[in-house]
Amino acid sequence: MNKEGKIKIIEAAQRLIANQGVEKTSMRDIAVEAGITTGAIYYYYKSKEELLYDVMDYASAVTSEIVKMRSRPEAKPDEVLDEIARKVTQQMTNNRLWNLRFYLALQAAQGDETLRERFASNYAAQTRRTAELFNYVFATPPQPQDLDLAVLMVAALDGINFQQFIGALPVEINELARIYNEFFAYAVPLFQKNLKDIHRFDNPQPE
Repeated sequence: MNKEGKIKIIEAAQRLIANQGVEKTSMRDIAVEAGITTGAIYYYYKSKEELLYDVMDYASAVTSEIVKMRSRPEAKPDEVLDEIARKVTQQMTNNRLWNLRFYLALQAAQGDETLRERFASNYAAQTRRTAELFNYVFATPPQPQDLDLAVLMVAALDGINFQQFIGALPVEINELARIYNEFFAYAVPLFQKNLKDIHRFDNPQPE
């Protein structure tokens, strides 16, 4: 199977869906955008739904790319941290990418169970990889709370981009990206290293 051919189709679908949504994007539209025949798309995908799953995976592979970088023998923690910041900024400022993700999320919320399961799998993998990156770049031992902290950081990105998606973000995005990256670099390791001494909210709060 020609991997470049699939990527060409996925990227064409990504552009169209981000601009006009899932419902208005047909397989024929994607074929025209990719400069191929509709039959060529069906060589790779039996249905539009199958293509959408790959589009989502392709659009959300950021942490897996960073993990690959980390695995290189020459990689250094500071360089990986800089790459995380670069990718986060890229995600925050790439409206096309996040428009696509929220359109697909809407499809999942409207009853596409397979797509919902793919989202769940995606989030689980992204959370695990984020927690592993914490331990690598900050030289901290793995702790159960790493996953909770990773969920918060991933959710913060989703929340920021949802505000962009609906045109309600009240601050300038490039400065917000800088603050997010600074928080990641300084607050996350501080929290991890002092976790054993943090007990303010151990007990349930009175109603």
